[in-house]
Amino acid sequence: MKNKLEESSEAIENVDRKIEAVVEQYKYKNPSLEVKKKLEGLYLQNEELKALHQEITKTIDQVEQISEYSLGHKERLQYVPKEKQEQKQSPKY
Repeated sequence: MKNKLEESSEAIENVDRKIEAVVEQYKYKNPSLEVKKKLEGLYLQNEELKALHQEITKTIDQVEQISEYSLGHKERLQYVPKEKQEQKQSPKY
C-alpha cells in the first residue's frame, strides 16, 4: 500500500509538471483548441490522481487503526496455562 502511495505521489508530481510546462509555454500566446483540450485532460488526470491518493491514504489509515485495535485487544487477552484451564473445567466436589 505504501508503494502505491508513493507511486500516486510521483504521478501527481509528474502531471503537475506537465501542466506547468503547458501553461508556461502558452502563457503569452493564445493557445489552440488542441492545447486547451490537452490541458483540460491533464487537469482531469490530476484530479483523479489526487482522489486515488486520498483513497490510498484513507485505506492505510484504516489498516493502521485496525492493527492498533487488534494489538491492543490482543494485549488485553491474558494467557491462561492449560493446567488452569483444566482446573476451571473440572467439576468441584
